Amino acid sequence: MVFAIKAGLLIDGNGGEPIENATILIEGKTITAVGRAERVEIPGGAEIVDASDKTVMPGLIDSHVHIMTNSASLEQRLFTPKAVSYFQAADNLKRTLRAGFTTIRDGGEADAGLRQSLEMGLISGPRLVVSGCIGQTGGLLEKRYPSGSQIVNEDSWRICDGVEDVRKTVRKVLREGVDFVKIFATGGVVAPQGSPFISEWTPSELAVIVEEASRCGAGVMAHAESNVGIKNALCAGVTSIEHGYVLDQEAIDLFLGKGVFLVPTLHISKVLSERRDTAGLSEVSKRKKERLVQEQEGCFRRACQAGVKVALGTDAFIADMHGTNAVELSLMMEEGGLSAMEAIVAGTRNAAECCLLGDQVGTLEAGKLADILLVDGDPLADIKVLQDPKRITVYKEGSVVIR
Repeated sequence: MVFAIKAGLLIDGNGGEPIENATILIEGKTITAVGRAERVEIPGGAEIVDASDKTVMPGLIDSHVHIMTNSASLEQRLFTPKAVSYFQAADNLKRTLRAGFTTIRDGGEADAGLRQSLEMGLISGPRLVVSGCIGQTGGLLEKRYPSGSQIVNEDSWRICDGVEDVRKTVRKVLREGVDFVKIFATGGVVAPQGSPFISEWTPSELAVIVEEASRCGAGVMAHAESNVGIKNALCAGVTSIEHGYVLDQEAIDLFLGKGVFLVPTLHISKVLSERRDTAGLSEVSKRKKERLVQEQEGCFRRACQAGVKVALGTDAFIADMHGTNAVELSLMMEEGGLSAMEAIVAGTRNAAECCLLGDQVGTLEAGKLADILLVDGDPLADIKVLQDPKRITVYKEGSVVIR
């Protein structure tokens, strides 16, 4: 099927000036032409979608979600059967797509089977990029608690130490058909052990993780919340730094030199700070979060001012965050000083490149997949219009998503 979208205002995702009175030509799943209306010839018999009173832009991309997860509460996670988590994930995926996010990268729980279910049309949702986690003994991924108890489950093999053990474990992760290897270059807030200010992995272990992933065409997304872990991961050549809350000038310079993406996950940071009693955090985690909030003040803004490449990512793992991913756009503007156009680029072209999909999605260009939003309003004037799914019509691969 061939159809054309007539746009009142077109934002192509590349960051240039928006185009008034534009036309996008789509054949099947792919964009075949885009530009000013007078330069794009609409074939006879093509269906025409009149969006002359709307803003047309690429589908948004969230580079860091946890689509299988709905709470930070250990109790809730332990008492939720895996089958229930998959049904919850299906609902989360549907809400995320209807909110205008046509691609997401999951941070560790979703597997290749969930990706395949989306590709087969068994469930509705964004295009899914999946990652497989590995962790070290005593690190964030290891489920060991102050009582001395430890949760041993089907993922316990992911804990590894030493270069050769790490190499073998990465290979096991990659054979699961993942797109990324997810690592933890520092501790974190949610886990009881470790700290966001303590590094994980040695430089040689990080190097072999990147080596093995790169050999198979996979990326490496590195959870890293403060300087020492961020710098180690950047030096190793990871694809992206997740969170990156506490940054000094040396870390910022490394970002610029390596060309690595920063995925700032401001939304989850805000949620955990505001919902101290309802987010499911332990008292230990709350104290870690408080210190992190104090030390991260101004870091993201300095990184943005220096020109660090930013990709949108929310770290959504609390139930009501799924489908509200566009809040991140506003937060990047408020906390990083980005313009509305820069925030949109972070959520389109940059996020696509961060997810290793820059040749397929992220911008409105001939040859790319027709992931397109028709927005009732101008997000350049008010970015918050993108937080209202009722004001957005979503096309994924040329097909309209029914609300």
